Amino acid sequence: MELFLGIDIGTSASRGVITDIGGRILAEHSVPHGVCMPHPGWAEQDADGVWWNDFLTIVKALLKNPEVSPGDIRAVGISTIAPCVLPVDRGGRPLRPGILYGIDCRAQEEIRQLEERIGQKAIFAMTAQNLSTQSCCPKILWIKNHEPEVYNKTEKFLTATGYLVYRLTGRYTLDIYNAMAYGPLYDIRKQRWDDTYAAELTEIARLPELLWSQEVAGVVSPEAAELTGLVPGTRVICGTADAAAEAVSAGLYREGDMMMMYGSSNFFILKTPRLLPQESFWASYFVNPGSFALAGGMTSAGNLFKWLRETFPGRDFPQWEALSEESGPGAGGLTLLPYFAGERTPINNPRARGALFGITLRNTPGDVYRAFQEALGYGIRHNLEALRETGIEAARILAIGSIAKSRSLIQVISDICGCPQLVPREKTGASYGDAFLAAQGTGYIPDVSCITQWVRYEDEIIPRREHREFYDRGFKKFRELYQALEPFM
Repeated sequence: MELFLGIDIGTSASRGVITDIGGRILAEHSVPHGVCMPHPGWAEQDADGVWWNDFLTIVKALLKNPEVSPGDIRAVGISTIAPCVLPVDRGGRPLRPGILYGIDCRAQEEIRQLEERIGQKAIFAMTAQNLSTQSCCPKILWIKNHEPEVYNKTEKFLTATGYLVYRLTGRYTLDIYNAMAYGPLYDIRKQRWDDTYAAELTEIARLPELLWSQEVAGVVSPEAAELTGLVPGTRVICGTADAAAEAVSAGLYREGDMMMMYGSSNFFILKTPRLLPQESFWASYFVNPGSFALAGGMTSAGNLFKWLRETFPGRDFPQWEALSEESGPGAGGLTLLPYFAGERTPINNPRARGALFGITLRNTPGDVYRAFQEALGYGIRHNLEALRETGIEAARILAIGSIAKSRSLIQVISDICGCPQLVPREKTGASYGDAFLAAQGTGYIPDVSCITQWVRYEDEIIPRREHREFYDRGFKKFRELYQALEPFM
């Protein structure tokens, strides 16, 4: 039997699957974990305690399935939270916890320094990205400025995916899709490192080797085999970001497809016909040679609802949703700004903050929860409208992720945005995309269009036109509220 292992390390949980060549899942397992926030605006995870430990736990659990033999696993695919920064020493040992993606806002001063020294236009010209809290290089500079003892010992700066691939194969790699976060050291048009601005940041030698996501990075070493239970020599692909693997698992393969990921944060990837640099979004190559994408997203999505339920305990998820249905469109006059951890696209403001406006003595818990749902819809609409203003629009939206399982939430978002959303039948997510990329990268599947043989859609959420005018007014209020409060953030 030809089997493929896919493992994804997410913000709040990790998941793994083993599939056959036709996409049938034979085994799956998940492990929850947390995020360390040692200071306001910081977000970290332990590379061994979380990433590698989750990987080992999941693989061992999957291999207990009687349908699975380690010798049948032909390839391993990995995705993780991204982009993030992990410095390792000459022995490949982590020197500090990994600094996470855009939810970590510590390097704002370093962004300012780089823009002042190099210039925004020069940075954008090199990488087709403006610097933001999503960027890796300002965080590398932060380590250089604030933890010189760590910086001086650093052999390589890795991502979470790169660290796991290293633990399995001994090779330091980074996928080309993820490299877009390394402005201004990455030349996006030539797809290679560029040392023009290295003096301002770090030596190119400290950065990993660039490969395509589905390209084979190496094989499972004897040492890794002993720890994992995998067979020595099993091929391991370079892997990618969780969002990119999630996009593959949602069936994104043709131009105009947009994957809308609803996880702890929101992230979308739109497949484009060519590289389309935009000031407010992130243009890049995608997971395969000759493929292109435009990405963006909100810093907070599922973590908004997690915060609300944990801060005001006593109700489970179905109870909150039932109260939201009782509240109905407009949330009893409440408007929420969902910027609890700053915001990514399209405002790219790490200092943005949340606000709940319009509270009266008549408001109910259901109104509050409904306001949280509508805030996510308004934030996504803001992104879609900003894209339309540049002449770019999605042909279809593929909804996936942990909170996409809530049909009522996706209905609210479709109503607000005026866009249908297709929901895949298989909701395993990024790890399913990892398994597919592992099969493709090792030649068992010829190309990415074959994902149509794996992915089927169980539902299409159609916007209710009777709510359109109401939500048009609500969106206008949402935008004006941010503009009014922004000077106080």
